[in-house]
Amino acid sequence: MNRLLPATLLFIIIGGWALFAAPPNEKPTMNPEMGGSASTEAKDPFGVKGLTKDRPKDAKTEITSKKQATFDNATSVAEFEGSVVVKDPQFTMFCDQLRVTLNKDRKGLQLVEAFGNVIIIQDNTDDSGKKVKATGRGGKAVYEPVSGDVTLTVWPSVQHDINMQVATEQGTIMILNRGGKMTTKGGSRTVIVDNSQE
Repeated sequence: MNRLLPATLLFIIIGGWALFAAPPNEKPTMNPEMGGSASTEAKDPFGVKGLTKDRPKDAKTEITSKKQATFDNATSVAEFEGSVVVKDPQFTMFCDQLRVTLNKDRKGLQLVEAFGNVIIIQDNTDDSGKKVKATGRGGKAVYEPVSGDVTLTVWPSVQHDINMQVATEQGTIMILNRGGKMTTKGGSRTVIVDNSQE
């Protein structure tokens, strides 16, 4: 039975949902077939390494929606519609509709799906102390907690500071993993600006 909930709902999320997060000891790479290298570590154009964050203990995620929020007790699925905003200690997300499926024991997430005008933003500080922002966009985003994958589809793009990767086809898929890998399937354009001082 569906039950209408207040427009603001707090979820205690066990585990992490970090769009660009990587474990501190991993060396990220743009090529999912290769391991990290010293040159990859020195140049991190999409902020995978720089946006590593530990999830705070007892972290809470606040989800607000303007049209409605429902929870189906039988399926453990919460749905939010209308200018949805997700505020989490590790990111902020905006979308038209959000579906959150909890584990059967309701002690964590099984699947998170965001639809329509999806924007996911992480603000952080790089190794030099400079404030940096990473933004993922698409018509749809799916987060799978078990794998740590965030899959962006429907004209996806990822931007970190001044570097970006943009889909050149509607069917392009961008997969970001908390292990530090980014995989793009389909046409895309990548712009990496070398602003190193030599």
